Amino acid sequence: MATSAGDRAVNAGVAEADYLKIQTAEALEDAARKLRDTNVASHGKDVKNILHDVEFRVNQFKAEVGAGYDRIEDGYHESVEPVENIIIDHPIPSVLVAAGIGVLIGMLILKTRD
Repeated sequence: MATSAGDRAVNAGVAEADYLKIQTAEALEDAARKLRDTNVASHGKDVKNILHDVEFRVNQFKAEVGAGYDRIEDGYHESVEPVENIIIDHPIPSVLVAAGIGVLIGMLILKTRD
């Protein structure tokens, strides 16, 4: 069964989110490693620089995730809006098709019970 454009967009978004999650974890691990290696009492400025670097990287990742979410949302709207427009433009045939599909599903369910 072929996947729909919406499924492909969601799968791509999930893959991108996983990648960004890994990048964020690596940045935090790197910062933790630097903090462990730094003598806090004598190098307070170094600690501040490390923390500012981590904050910058996390904000950068948040911006990338937000952009990815926007791309997924745009792809979803591109896939769904044409269907919505067809339904709005042709409400009676849309209701008849939906009713027909409901009747077919109901017949299949009744037939499998016998």
